[in-house]
Parts: sequence; structure tokens; C-alpha cells
Amino acid sequence: MTTEAGVDQATFEVVNPTADKLDSAETSLAPRLDTLNGKVLGLLSNSKPNAEIALQAVAEKIKETYPDLKIRLYPGSIRFDPGLLRRAIEESDALVGATADCGACTSWLIHDGAQAEKAGVPQVTIVARGFERDTDTSAKVFGVPGLQYVVVPRVFTALTPEQATEQTLPVADDIIKALTQTPAAAPADTAEQEDDEERQETYTFRGQDPVAAVEAFNEFYLQKDFGDGLPLHPPTRAKVEAIIEAAQGLPRDELILTIPPLHGHGTLERIAVNAAMAGCRPEELPVVIAALKAIHACPPPMNLSVLMSTGAFAPVILVNGPLVKKLGINSGRSPLGPGLNNRVNIRIGRAVALTLRNLGAWIPGRMDLDTIGTVRKNIQVFGENEDESPWEPYQVGKGLRPDDSTVTVVHTVGEWDLGSNHGPADRRIRSIAARTPTLTQVGFMTSTLAGLEGNEDGLFYLLPPETARKFADAGLSKDAVKRFLLHNIRPRIWDVVAPFIDFRERGLVRPEWEWMFQLTPEEQRTQTIQAFNDPAAINIAVAGHGTPKEFVFGTMTTPITVKITALA
Repeated sequence: MTTEAGVDQATFEVVNPTADKLDSAETSLAPRLDTLNGKVLGLLSNSKPNAEIALQAVAEKIKETYPDLKIRLYPGSIRFDPGLLRRAIEESDALVGATADCGACTSWLIHDGAQAEKAGVPQVTIVARGFERDTDTSAKVFGVPGLQYVVVPRVFTALTPEQATEQTLPVADDIIKALTQTPAAAPADTAEQEDDEERQETYTFRGQDPVAAVEAFNEFYLQKDFGDGLPLHPPTRAKVEAIIEAAQGLPRDELILTIPPLHGHGTLERIAVNAAMAGCRPEELPVVIAALKAIHACPPPMNLSVLMSTGAFAPVILVNGPLVKKLGINSGRSPLGPGLNNRVNIRIGRAVALTLRNLGAWIPGRMDLDTIGTVRKNIQVFGENEDESPWEPYQVGKGLRPDDSTVTVVHTVGEWDLGSNHGPADRRIRSIAARTPTLTQVGFMTSTLAGLEGNEDGLFYLLPPETARKFADAGLSKDAVKRFLLHNIRPRIWDVVAPFIDFRERGLVRPEWEWMFQLTPEEQRTQTIQAFNDPAAINIAVAGHGTPKEFVFGTMTTPITVKITALA
């Protein structure tokens, strides 16, 4: 860091890490209706508990004012099936959507409402208190910043059907107004307005000495919500330029990708600023960018759902190939841990997280609506221990070469230390299967997220070299281990169906699983079922060093592998 020192003062300048452009074009609201009499009011229910009940109740209340109103229900999912959404738009004169009371469902409902406004059909969304900022930001992202919504006091999932109806009926007049009156220009969100007004390319900080100046910088950047809560490295122009120069002539304003979930413009310069704040060296930037590309490549609806949900989901990054050694990425002992051996892992993970934060608004309470949170959002990076592995590297199984350097990103839902599994190979593999917890998620059992194929939920094992060699010496390939785990992780049917009883009551369980709910309680307790359908749900990498203590992540997305390439 370069400082200008006076008698009692040090000064330095840093670069703003936030996006200066969003990848969205603004669209005006559709014309409002003169009356609802004789019109068709479409109800978009996104499968959330009590959504349909609340919509039907408020529609009947509106019908008291407009007796000739026709009501049509469109039961969909979180992210409406495109065909169903098109039909609702074509058949309706106006639409009311519900409910926006979690991160992913709010953003997808706003997405679907924005499609209606762009098609010329006025809509209004029912939003639970506490999700207004997510709604406003999502509307801006999807190109309809004035999108209309009404607010109810509580999240619908916490209510009985009677309470859901009771809290929704009072907003009937507000819904009528939103559909029949052209809204006045709404005041901008105060925090957003302040950000826009105060945004400047650089900031200057002063102190009695360099330490005081750095402390002033950190306090300001943390108050602006540019940071992750830990001390930041000042992104001075010199540090940023050093990272940009490593791109070998690539223009600083070159758009490399848009950063989810806000879709801010990830130019070389903006990504470099966030990498500098994480303390990254110039040669680490290609890994950061490859990881961001893998996150960006996650298909919908999970591309937004995993980042914006009220659930504790977070990306984890595996690095393979020659760059693991060249950069000093830890793949040996404790590669997910702290300390000297993990300094590169931590820098890269932090750079990815800061970029998602400052260019994608992946910020708690803004676009990230996580209820409790997880330390995994301090994004974890590790290398595969290819030198000690008896199997082919992970990226080779994905069709790439051993000398290709790659990143693999998977969004995780939890992590478990499986403990020590001693004895011969057959006993070890049985123990791993028995100790593996399972979270049977919506992609496997239900259709509440339109576009899921049912194999997104899975497991990502990290096996230490000692375990992998034991299996290989017994003649087991990596695929053989995966197949064994696939067929032998068998929870009780009683435990599988328990989280989905409510889904079934609302008609959301996939038909192929209906038979499990029809078993008697005794049959459900005594019978087991294979936890996963698809071999792709089980993934294995070799990492760590020392005793045979295995580790597994629960996953919410299929892994995405991206080759690390030079920037220019």
C-alpha cells in the first residue's frame, strides 16, 4: 500500500468494489384497467403453504366489489413453468401472485410478475413483511422497477389457513387500487438511493499513521456493507492495476460475465478490485473468474434459488490440475481449515464471496434471505490430492485431461464429518454408507421448483488418500464406490416421507412416490428405500491426509466443472 505521510497523517486511496452497471433493461408497467367487472383475474399460486387459500379468499373479497369478475386459479410452483405462465398471461386481464415470503420464492414470483407486466397484463404480488427489499431489488433486476405489490404482516408458512385468510383480506382494496390506478412514482429505497448518490470511483482515507488510515478504511467499507465482517485489504489502485496487468492486455472494462443474483457487470476491473480486497495475488485471478463462471452457469431455477433462499446454501469450490501445486492451494492435511497452509484457499474463496457480494448483491437481508446462515458462506476452496490418490482426478471423470486445471462448483446444504472407519474395505464402505445422513430435498420428491429433474440433490464425498487406497487395493474403482453408496444409503421410509406430508396434502409430491405415503406406519418404519435415484447424485474427490476420516457435503445442485484458462 502506498501512503502519503505528513507530520501526523497518512493518506491512501482505494477503488470502489461495487458494480456500476446491471444487466437489465427497464420496462414500464402495463396499463392499468378501468374496471375489474367482466374481466378475468388470474391467481398465480406458487405452491407455498397457504398461497392458494389466501389468493382464493382475497379474490372472493374483490368479487364483492366487482360481481362480474371471473376468477381463474393457476397452481404453479416456485418459478412457474413457462408454458403455464404464458397461458395465465394469455387468459387473464390481470394477475395476483402469492406468496413472496422466502428469498428464492420472492424473487421467482417477482420474475413471473415482471413477465406479465412486460406482456401488457397488470399484476400485483402479495409479499410478507420483511421481504420488501428483496422484492424491490428483484423487480429492478428483472427490468420492472415499479412492479406493484401489497404487504401482509407475517410469512404465510408460519400461519394456519385461517390466519392466512385473516391477514390477506384487509389488502383487497390495495390490490384493486394496484390493478386499476396508475401508481404515482414510488420513492426509491432509501439504502439504494444513498448508494447511488454516494457512489464514487475511489475513496481516500487518512489517519495519524498508516495503521489508523487502514482502520478508517475498514470501518467505512464495513459500514457500507462492502465487506464480509473481517478486516479487508485496501484495494489501492496499485494493487488493482497489478492484478489487471496479469490479464495480459484484456481491457479493464471487458465484461467477463454478469454476477448473480443481481446480475451486476463483472468487468475485469471490478472483479480485480474484489480480489485485491481479499488479498489475492495476480496469478490467482483466473481461478476466481473460473469459479464465478461455474456459479453463473448453474441452470435455473437453482441459479437464483441457492443464492437467495431462506435456506443455508453456499457454493464450495474444488480445484484440480497443475495450478493446485503452482499456486499453493492446499489439498493435503486439513484443506478446508484455517492457517498458513490454507492462505491461498482462503484468499480465493474470499475473493469469490466478495465479488458475489459487491457485484451480485449476495448480502444478507438484501438478495440473500438466509434465515440462520452458515460459515460455508465464507466460501471454501480446496484442491484434490491427486498425488496420493489411486484414482483418476475429478476433472478426468468430467471428460477433461489430467493436465487441465479446473474448478468444480457445487452448492452445498450441509456438511458432516463421518468419523473413522477402520477395518477391511468392505467394512469401511458399509460404515460410510451407514453413517451418511440424507436430506431428501424438493428436487427428489416434489415439483415445487419448476425445471428440476429430481437429481439435483445429492452428496459430495471427500475421501482421504488412506481410504481411497484401501478401496483401490481391494479392486474398487471410484465408480464402484459411488455405485455401492448409491444402492446402500437407505433411510427408513418413515423418515423420508415425514418432511413431505404437507406437500402431499397440497398435491405436490411426484406421483411415483405416492405409494410410500399409502404404507401403514409400521411398514414405513420397517422398510427402507434407496435415498438417491441417479448415479450423478454421488460425487467423490480425494482430499486431506492422515487417518481415514471421511467427510461429506449435502448438495443442492449438480457439480459444474469449468476449465481455468488464461484471461487473454
